[in-house]
Amino acid sequence: MRVNPFVAGTGLRRYTRLHLRHDRDAARAEVLRLEGVIRGLDTTVIEQGERIAELEANSVDVSVERQLRLLAEDKAEDLQRQLTALQARVANEHAVTVPPLVRPVDDDEQPTEPDGICVRTLRDALNPSAA
Repeated sequence: MRVNPFVAGTGLRRYTRLHLRHDRDAARAEVLRLEGVIRGLDTTVIEQGERIAELEANSVDVSVERQLRLLAEDKAEDLQRQLTALQARVANEHAVTVPPLVRPVDDDEQPTEPDGICVRTLRDALNPSAA
């Protein structure tokens, strides 16, 4: 059978067993590749699910910890108020009150400035330009 080169082709070609084997092997390779991709995605989904569960557990722990911290702060403030009240009461019970001291100035003593002794800092005393 001779093929006329001037006749339009049908687009069909003769598949040989070699072509079929190649196509089958390529399809198997693609299936194996896609199975690997699916396994990887499944692993990622499982890891993300575990991470979400861990984060949810941590959020519960954080909220419980926050509540406990707030209760502890309230308790500490209450104890601080009680301590302050007790310290004030003890201080008032043991307070020593004395009248203000008036120091008499004798004839041999002089009061400080403005009437008597000049009291200045050492820097002012040693600085002649400040006088």
